[in-house]
Parts: sequence; structure tokens; C-alpha cells
Amino acid sequence: MDKTRSGGIVLPEWEALPDIGLYMDQVITLTERLFVPQLPKGETTRSMVNNYVKSGLIPRPQGKKYDREHLARLLMVCVLKQALSMEGIGRLLDVLCRGGIREGYERFCARLEEIEQAVSEDGISMSWEGAPGEDIALYGAIMASLCVIYTYRLLDETAKEG
Repeated sequence: MDKTRSGGIVLPEWEALPDIGLYMDQVITLTERLFVPQLPKGETTRSMVNNYVKSGLIPRPQGKKYDREHLARLLMVCVLKQALSMEGIGRLLDVLCRGGIREGYERFCARLEEIEQAVSEDGISMSWEGAPGEDIALYGAIMASLCVIYTYRLLDETAKEG
């Protein structure tokens, strides 16, 4: 499972996710290997996972074990929590996984890969030659904020249509 490409995030393909139930400690280890330090909010704790279950973002584990579907949803939550609220994540996952978790996860991974590739090929620039780091950080923060605003608008439109 190669987790980085040009410093970015690469999620495991569906078939590469463990197909046996994992206990909480194993789930935490998996997310740490995938996300720390690639994501600013990459750390996942027991209480976070429990909160995701309580809020309905992740189904309840079966016999204290998390299966492939649990892991797929958790991995998507870990990426999305970088910019979206829990409510926004829930809404997006509901729309994304309408056809099933596997289909939603595969679609999510494909879009993530497309964006990572565009960034690495300068289709989306996250740096300006000679610009101070604070300007680049401001650009990134504004871009992330606009993306979040746009995402909520699209979710509102989708809710009205559905």
C-alpha cells in the first residue's frame, strides 16, 4: 500500500482493505500508517472512532470488529474531516454511498487520485515561485474554504432534487 505520491494521499484499493474483522487497536494502527503525517488532522483516536459510530458516520462494529465497509467509511471520514464538519461529512457520505459503500469508496478514491494527479502536474498549483510561505498558506486556506462552501451548496441542491 503506497501511501504517498508527490507528498499526497493515496488510499488503498477496495481489495487491499483487510477482509477480516479488525479490533480497534488495529484500526487505529492502520489509519496512522496511512495518514500520519500526510494529513494535518491525521491522528485517529479510539474516542474519535467511537464518536463517528455514535454519530452514524460509521456503522456499529460487529462483535467489536471493524470490517472492510467500516474501514472504507473511516478512511473517507479521515480525509473529509480536514475541511468538512461532521454534518457535512455525513451528508456527503450519504450521497456518495447511495449505491453501496464499495461503489462510494471506489468513486471517492478515483476522485482523490485525479485531484492529486492534477496537483502534481501543476493543474492545480499550491505554490508560487518566490512567494512567502504565508502567502501560499493563505491561498491554500482560501481554496479549501471555497471548496467547502461549494460542497455544501451542491449538497443542498442534491437534497432538493432527491
